[in-house]
Amino acid sequence: MNRIYKSKVAKWYIWFCIIMTIVFICSIYLCYKSTWVLLIDIFFVGVCLIMIYDMLLHTDYTITDDKLHIRCGILFRMDLPISKITEITHKSTILSSPALSAKRIGLKYGKKNWVYISPKNQEDFVSTLKSMNPKIKIN
Repeated sequence: MNRIYKSKVAKWYIWFCIIMTIVFICSIYLCYKSTWVLLIDIFFVGVCLIMIYDMLLHTDYTITDDKLHIRCGILFRMDLPISKITEITHKSTILSSPALSAKRIGLKYGKKNWVYISPKNQEDFVSTLKSMNPKIKIN
């Protein structure tokens, strides 16, 4: 059983992507006469733009038979055994995590480790995890 949950995307993230694209295009237009500035601009801003869109398109959470695979672009990948999850809590936070929305759920695993994610359908995601590991405490 493979169930893929895409990340919920906040409006601010979409606006950030649009604004960065406009800034990139404008900076190319303004720097077209200076080759070195143009190359530096294309390299740094272009790479950042590629990573931002990669996170937008490839942030998801896949539940397999016994693991939760968390992916956030090329920057973050994690395999979490579902049997290790002890607690799930709903939280609005802007902490750095593999989520594109501030409305997240926290997954506690181990004694003190947390990972915050934001699947689109949080209720279905939580019920699927709970059905696979009934020992999970939900707050």
